[in-house]
Amino acid sequence: MGNPKAFLTVPRVEAGYRPLHDRVKDFSEVEQTLNIHDRCEQASRCMDCGVPFCHWACPLGNKNPEWNDALYKGDWSEAYRRLNYTNDFPEFTGRVCPALCEKSCVLNLTDHAPVTNRENECAITEVAWREKLITPQHYERNGKTVAIIGSGPAGLVAANRLNKMGYSVTVFEQNEAAGGLLRYGIPNFKLNKLIIDRRLRLMDHRPRPQHSGTQPQGRASCPRTALAAESCACRSRIQQG
Repeated sequence: MGNPKAFLTVPRVEAGYRPLHDRVKDFSEVEQTLNIHDRCEQASRCMDCGVPFCHWACPLGNKNPEWNDALYKGDWSEAYRRLNYTNDFPEFTGRVCPALCEKSCVLNLTDHAPVTNRENECAITEVAWREKLITPQHYERNGKTVAIIGSGPAGLVAANRLNKMGYSVTVFEQNEAAGGLLRYGIPNFKLNKLIIDRRLRLMDHRPRPQHSGTQPQGRASCPRTALAAESCACRSRIQQG
């Protein structure tokens, strides 16, 4: 760890919410973000725990001390690499996760002031997008195809991981747009839909969907969005079926 004693001198500081008189004018996200210096300083509070409870408390198994250490040192690329190793879409969890890692943080158990893991996670990911560290990746195809029903968080993660393994993946969604609970269950003030669209564009190497009026026999007509994960990631088309 870069500074294992920073938790003794650096207090927990949250970014907080946008001013009320600004929030009432729109439906945008209410949370603010800290500047680069303050964010790195908050990451320094993550100490070299003998038993980092945050590892097992996180359902994804995120290695918080590792990417907090990289963040403290200013190595945003390494921080994102370590974060993305266990978390496919940290821009989502960095906004809506209940942060169980913070609940189990040793600093929370002893001082009720855990490391700002969730905010750090979101900051790392946004810098990675801004610095173009997140780009379409090409993987060798294995000649096999997989269909996934539903484009919610689980469906998109499954598609993303199977794509990395070389499968050509098609994700079917009954609603007008992909995202599932992310899009239709979480309000904009927590997760702006532009964040979802940004990720889907990365998974879709064609900017415009194809439209087909064909309808299989014996099935009700309903719009579907199919994301076919190929070499760079996904192909998007809207079918009737």
